[in-house]
Amino acid sequence: MRSRRPRAAVALLALLFTSPVFAHEVLSSIERGRAIAVKAVFADGEPLAYTEYMVFSPTDPKIPYQKGRTDRAGYLAFVPALPGNWHVKVTEAGGHGMELDVAVELPGNESAGPAAAPAGIASWAFVLRPIVGLVLIAGVFAGLVVLYRRRKS
Repeated sequence: MRSRRPRAAVALLALLFTSPVFAHEVLSSIERGRAIAVKAVFADGEPLAYTEYMVFSPTDPKIPYQKGRTDRAGYLAFVPALPGNWHVKVTEAGGHGMELDVAVELPGNESAGPAAAPAGIASWAFVLRPIVGLVLIAGVFAGLVVLYRRRKS
């Protein structure tokens, strides 16, 4: 009967030297202080929930820069690409709605908000997850080897 050690060693080496696959990894970045949030409510305080809106940039007042629906609380948000007067139009199916102009200053003039999380944290997590996974797999195999040797003796 042949020894299983070479097979286990080859399998372990194959696991260690394969390139990690990140095809399904989705990373995100949070920037605070650059977005403009607008809340749309009726006169009685009821929010215009899930209502269509359009945002127009100062350079093109005919083609929407952004389209979407407000959230449950009546909020919409957009990140302006340049300074100027941005036009926001919120229109309900029944024709009710609002239009307003939002003045946006040059970047850097807004007050300093809370700082975003450092990008290094996300990159460390991105690298550390596959390593932790390989260590866990190696631990499972080591446990199986120990069990196999105990049963054999």
